[in-house]
Amino acid sequence: MRAFITCIFLALALGTSSLAATTYRVKSGDTLIGIAERAGVSVPQIRAVNPSLKNSSVVRIGSTLQIPNRQVAAKKYHVKAGENLTTIARKFSLSLSQLLRANPVYRNGKNVWAGAVITIPGRNVAAGLGSSRTSSQAVIRTTGIRVNAAPAARNGWLWPVPGYHYVSSEFGERELDGTNAMHYGVDIVAPHGTPVLAARSGRVIESRADFERGWGWTVVVEHPDGWITRYAHLSQNLVQKGELVTRGQRVGRVGNTGRSTGTHLHYGTYMRWNPKDPMSLYD
Repeated sequence: MRAFITCIFLALALGTSSLAATTYRVKSGDTLIGIAERAGVSVPQIRAVNPSLKNSSVVRIGSTLQIPNRQVAAKKYHVKAGENLTTIARKFSLSLSQLLRANPVYRNGKNVWAGAVITIPGRNVAAGLGSSRTSSQAVIRTTGIRVNAAPAARNGWLWPVPGYHYVSSEFGERELDGTNAMHYGVDIVAPHGTPVLAARSGRVIESRADFERGWGWTVVVEHPDGWITRYAHLSQNLVQKGELVTRGQRVGRVGNTGRSTGTHLHYGTYMRWNPKDPMSLYD
């Protein structure tokens, strides 16, 4: 009983509690320090909500941990060209009503213009550890995911850069240039110029240099059933807007254009523009 009370006290002192946590199943290659780094919390914060780790740093494969959510402070945001309150709310994983409560001047339908400064409210953010995978499917590292074999296609989805399976940044919230933001896709590391293939057949709805939003050279393909795929930071676009492409057709080449952290392919998947984790589409 005393140990339980001590654990709760420590959790409150650290600004976390077991009620504000994400469940995570330990995988091959995980360490307590690595899990904490990826989740954006400290080792003591994880220990505070996992009494079994009070005097240990060993995490067992298959065991379940509670990972405390993070409190993100409110901040100011400069609206960019082409953005509106809905897209900004989605970018920061907020509901439109949450954003409007923090910016009441826009409650009456007033438009938000490029250059305007709005408030992004403080919020609890779930640990960005991704969905659970078995150890035979992926080995988690502190810098990304090493996929042991080419992800198997499910429902017709083709991996866009065959032979390259290292994901350096997962889907979910991350910090880039000191700013927390949602990453609506995965970054697949591959050499400059590597062909990028269409994951499915569809129609090209965008093929341009989109430096305004940071995508660099980007290709967007709309598929017949509502799915949309984005291939960004390309060094070269190989298709044009309006063109029909087939599954496996080359649509571009890997590059490092736009707001990029290095040579890689940003691969995004959306269901009617609702972002979805690409890795959930592969076995």
